[in-house]
Amino acid sequence: MRGLIAGVVGILIVAVAVLLLSGDSMAGKAVAFALFGIASVVAVSLVFLAIGRAEDAEREASARPKPPPEPDPHAGEAARRARPRPPRRPT
Repeated sequence: MRGLIAGVVGILIVAVAVLLLSGDSMAGKAVAFALFGIASVVAVSLVFLAIGRAEDAEREASARPKPPPEPDPHAGEAARRARPRPPRRPT
C-alpha cells in the first residue's frame, strides 16, 4: 500500500513540476492538469481499496468457526462417547 501511495505522490510531484516548467504553454498546463486528475482518481481508488480490505479482514475474522466446547471432565467415558439420541415419537 505504501508503494501505491508513493506512486500517487510521485505523479503529483511530476504534475507540479510540469506546471512550473511549462510557463505560458497551454499544452504544458493541460498535461499538468491531466496528471493531477489521474493522481486524484488513483488516490480516491486507493482509499476505497483500503476500506474494502479492512472490511474483508473484519468479515473474515468474525466468520471463523469457534472451537468445539471442551468435554466435561466429570462426565463418564460413556457419556463423552455416546451419540445423541433421536427425538421420541409422540404416542
